[in-house]
Amino acid sequence: MLKSKRQRDEAELEDNLEFSPEQIRELKRRVKDLENPVRYVIHSDLLPGGRWRMFLNVSDDTWCDDINTATPFKRPRYARAVIHEYCEGKRDNLFIAKITTKNNRRKVLKYRWSEHRTG
Repeated sequence: MLKSKRQRDEAELEDNLEFSPEQIRELKRRVKDLENPVRYVIHSDLLPGGRWRMFLNVSDDTWCDDINTATPFKRPRYARAVIHEYCEGKRDNLFIAKITTKNNRRKVLKYRWSEHRTG
C-alpha cells in the first residue's frame, strides 16, 4: 500500500521523536490534568441558606438558576479573579462551587465561601 507524503513525513517524525523521562512525566501529568472532571463555577445565594442559587455565565454576562449554563473554570484562582473583577470591592455575595463534569453532566461536589471577602 502506498503512503502519501504526509503519512510518510508523520511516520518519520514519530520515529525521530524521543522524549526524556522528565518530558514523558510532564506529558502524563498534563494529560491527567485535562482528563480531570473537576471544575469550579461562580454562584450567588439569593436566599439565606442557599435555597436559591444563581450561577454566572461569563460569556453572556448573565445569571441563571441552571448549573449547566454556568461558565466552568479549570482552576479556582481563575474563578476568584473573575469574582474580584465583578465585585470591585463592592459585593461580597459571590462564591465558588466545586463541580464535576463526569458523563457530560454537571453536579456540585461542594459549595464553599469565596476567599475574596472585603469586610
